[in-house]
Amino acid sequence: MPETKPKITAHIRNFVEQRGWFMLLMLAVSALIPIGFVLYTNQVWEDFFITYRHSENLVRGFGPVYSPGERVHGFTSALNTMLPALFAWLTQAEDFRTPLFLYRVVSWGGLVLALVATSGVVRDGLEPGKLRWRLAAFFPLIAVLEIKTTAFAMNGQETGLLLGFLVPAFVIAFRGWPKGSSLVGGICFAGLMYTRPDGFVYALAIVIGAFAFCSQPRVQFLHSVFRSIVIGIGLYLPWMIFTQGYYGAIVPHTVIAKSGTEYYPNPGFDLLAPVVAGFAKLPERMCGALAAIYDFQRFEPGSWPAWIRDAALLLELAAVTYWIIPTRDRLGRLASLVSLFILCYLTYASLIAYSCPWYYPPLSFFSILALLRMSVTLPGHLAKWGPAFLAPLLVAALLGFFSFIFAYSLPALRLKQEVVDWGHRRVLGLWLREHVADREAVYLEPLGYIGYFSQRKMLDWPGLVSPEVVRARRKIGRISYPWGSYLWAKVAEELKPEWIVARPTEVEQMKASARLTRDYQLVKVFNAAEKIIAAGEFYGCSITYSDAVFLIYRRRPEAARD
Repeated sequence: MPETKPKITAHIRNFVEQRGWFMLLMLAVSALIPIGFVLYTNQVWEDFFITYRHSENLVRGFGPVYSPGERVHGFTSALNTMLPALFAWLTQAEDFRTPLFLYRVVSWGGLVLALVATSGVVRDGLEPGKLRWRLAAFFPLIAVLEIKTTAFAMNGQETGLLLGFLVPAFVIAFRGWPKGSSLVGGICFAGLMYTRPDGFVYALAIVIGAFAFCSQPRVQFLHSVFRSIVIGIGLYLPWMIFTQGYYGAIVPHTVIAKSGTEYYPNPGFDLLAPVVAGFAKLPERMCGALAAIYDFQRFEPGSWPAWIRDAALLLELAAVTYWIIPTRDRLGRLASLVSLFILCYLTYASLIAYSCPWYYPPLSFFSILALLRMSVTLPGHLAKWGPAFLAPLLVAALLGFFSFIFAYSLPALRLKQEVVDWGHRRVLGLWLREHVADREAVYLEPLGYIGYFSQRKMLDWPGLVSPEVVRARRKIGRISYPWGSYLWAKVAEELKPEWIVARPTEVEQMKASARLTRDYQLVKVFNAAEKIIAAGEFYGCSITYSDAVFLIYRRRPEAARD
């Protein structure tokens, strides 16, 4: 014990000395911002209630399923489901609040771990005490001011855990995967897979990027990485065996359901058709990396100004091309190359399935790291042409850009939580719980709040927890239809559910269907538009309009079932 205490003290002293008081201050402020986000918005994202219904059923003895008796792998993240289940079991929680609180704490810890890990290398190659050394300390603050990173780390999504495994692996890779880091690397690899089934893609991006900019012997690097891969596979193998045995498939049904929800036209190409389509989608994906949540909702009142998208596109373009510039900034160029790989992956994935905003934080994190390093090192590389104030000016621009989006996003997300999610969709779900019989099915798209608070059988588009919907989509196939690949009404015709919950845009599809118009009658309207309008118009509030109105239809008793 006497020997252990001095070692711990030495580690703490080394940690403080390496980072300096200003970096520690930035880390402290950055750690408080996500807590402030929760206190102000109290946001619980839609998908948490999809996964938590699995968690709750597991604790109740029904197994990790959405609907008791139906073994459907209806969640994407194992940790995002099993941790809340563990917390619910340990605390004997009566509802979701305590497990969510504890899950937020763990996710916050993952985000803080990512920031702390990066703080140990973000000043690499910079002279201590100089201006650029101090400017690099702003990274943790800028990283958490990226609204998607903080929001999806604290609102019940898996972003905090994802970054908590991904960023330490990146730091290890940057350091050449030194001896003794194989176990930690393996834990990070396994953690990525337990967090998201595509975690191996992010791990691969880091390994390839680090191999390209490796400062150590590459053979030694590959040997260490291989040992970590073996450890990671060994740690993840039990989950693969369980899912294959319990669900009959290793791949989550959510991945299967989302596949094919996007359709891109083939402009006369064969093997290169996805590449051509990817280039067409690339600007949208690049904007999504650094812009606000659902910034593309730009036709409703309260849309984001167009210059936000212009700036986001230019910043991301700089971030993913910085690695080409032959500077000595190995960290920034590595982050840039990793960003490029992740961007390419997300662009390709968007050709197959709808691209959600919580997919972007890993790309956002490494893009911001590349941009900050570029801001503080490139002026020195271009010293003959760049003025001395260029570095602080660039860092201030980054800080101002993300602060603007963050500040305006907070009231919008708070309005969405209070009026749309808690005061609207939750109430709708409770109404269904009272009026829908146990054996009746409800067809809808927004599964989270409505499905959890109704506790009824859900037939969701695109079929995250509903194999019936996926089978119907495949049976219908791609057809010429005014709404393209969004065959929501066609699936409703095929499944003939007892209840339908529709937004106004989906009601238009129902009106275009003679069968649905004949067989269903409107029984209830939930309209939160007046409350949203009463809150006033401001940047970002467009996020509330898509779910402002829901119409509930019931199948007519006399409707034929043929």
